[in-house]
Amino acid sequence: MDSIMWCNKAMDIERVWMITFESRNIRKFGGLGEVPPNLSKALIKNGIKAVVITPSHGKISYFIREGLAKPIVSATFNEKKITVYEVDSIEPPHIVVSGDLLEEQLIYSDSLIDKIILFTKGIEAYAKKMKEESIFPDIIHCNDWHSIPSMVLLKLFYETENVYPVFIYHIHLLSKLKIDQVFLSRMGIPVDKKIKIYYNGSKYETPISDIISLSNGLLERFAGLVSDYLVTVSKHYLFDVLGYVGWDLEDKAGVIYNATDWTYQETLEEVIRKHPGLKGLLKTDLKSNRYFLRKYFETVALDNIPDNEPIIPDEEIKNRIKNIKTYPFRGSGRVYGFKDTGPLAIMSGRATGQKGYDLLIRSLDDLLFKVHNAKIILFPIPISGSWPLLELLTKSSILYHENLRVVPGYSSYLYKLAHLAADVYVAPSRYEPFGIMVLEAMASGTPVVASKVGGLAETILDIREYGVLGTGLHVRTGSVKELSSALSDLLLFMESGYYKPFSSKWNRIVSSIEDEELSTLLVKNPEAPWKIRDSCIRRASEFSWDRSAEQAIKIYHKGLENVNKRI
Repeated sequence: MDSIMWCNKAMDIERVWMITFESRNIRKFGGLGEVPPNLSKALIKNGIKAVVITPSHGKISYFIREGLAKPIVSATFNEKKITVYEVDSIEPPHIVVSGDLLEEQLIYSDSLIDKIILFTKGIEAYAKKMKEESIFPDIIHCNDWHSIPSMVLLKLFYETENVYPVFIYHIHLLSKLKIDQVFLSRMGIPVDKKIKIYYNGSKYETPISDIISLSNGLLERFAGLVSDYLVTVSKHYLFDVLGYVGWDLEDKAGVIYNATDWTYQETLEEVIRKHPGLKGLLKTDLKSNRYFLRKYFETVALDNIPDNEPIIPDEEIKNRIKNIKTYPFRGSGRVYGFKDTGPLAIMSGRATGQKGYDLLIRSLDDLLFKVHNAKIILFPIPISGSWPLLELLTKSSILYHENLRVVPGYSSYLYKLAHLAADVYVAPSRYEPFGIMVLEAMASGTPVVASKVGGLAETILDIREYGVLGTGLHVRTGSVKELSSALSDLLLFMESGYYKPFSSKWNRIVSSIEDEELSTLLVKNPEAPWKIRDSCIRRASEFSWDRSAEQAIKIYHKGLENVNKRI
């Protein structure tokens, strides 16, 4: 196959392999699991044959049992059998690498490195099998650090075949891990072999060991050097990425924004399917529905979480939580509902210091002094090693039992209902590359209080600057005082929408808002809370996967230009 002709021909991109360690269609942990499958679906709408390549994480047995998985190839590495399956019955089609440790349901377990090794070798076997059938990818889109060994191994393989696909390295979150020759050798990658790279306006054919040296031991810099184009999820985060990996990679770096597939109407319809008793009770106007949904969520739904929820994949944490039955906990992560109702704020995401759960807990005293009937619901996703934080959250819920509930893990019964019921979503992240969770909140008509960091600085439009076109409030990263003030003010601001303008109750609420810009906005426009909900829905719709696919295709073409420069 003539490699240069193949690359030029690939300006009409035919095949994209999307390599990711998570996928919402197989098993996901965080935002990474949303992007590759959703982006692939949008690429398919553009006539591109995109497939997601991901580990089984214990899910392949289900697809085999249902007759949905077709075995493609098997391989053995270190006496461990790996089998690669095609699952094209789901959208988008998936290539699932299975076997041995790849059947663990916990994605990020203590055996993570060994799982990545098996995943890498499975992808290599798949590429060789596809070569036998004369199937070659035009684009190999590698997501986060777990896919870096696959990128290197595939680059070695294809260059020996005189084939040159475009390698995209997509950073969703910097791992800041180190790399050395031992790391790649464990993956079965010969570091003395040469590969072709394009760097600083010149092409090089150099041993992998030299690229490791040029990377200064930084794994993500190494990936940026090896790849044809480096991308991340927001312009703000691109500055952070280049500040870490090196500004000498700026000429081959760009952005593909994340998106959401949530819409208000579809979310409402899904909630009604899970809570059929709501169907005959909801009215046509948004105002009545939001108030009713909040009351239902706080006093009924929380009190009736199904026995099989919340789902907690980490067995150690699951066993710890199982035995917590001090009010408001009733065991196994389920909780009692609130005895009364009040302004509702929610927060979700991994139970890590990055997300800022501890900052929210520290803000509660001041918040509840100003909004004594506020209700706070946290949906932390447990991960290995997160028990100290989860213990803080559970103890805080026991202490603030009139105002705070913690539902650890995944609850499909509650999650989308909570977004429709909420008055405010809270995102006090210490850093946040993009923040799909705030798009989901805004798509539900819920404004956000968030740190002005990473993607949150771009997606959220501050009400104090944009007025009724705004979608939330920004606070200084790490500031408990600003978080408490902004959250209390925005809860009161949204609460005013349920009362008759300039009534005594409305006046008391508005006079309790400390930020004069917010209170003045309400006096001038008492319907501002509802206009802001509309603005949230409209703003979220601007971040669609179709737009992300357009950005990706432009990046792919830039990558193709760099391929031609390195061969």
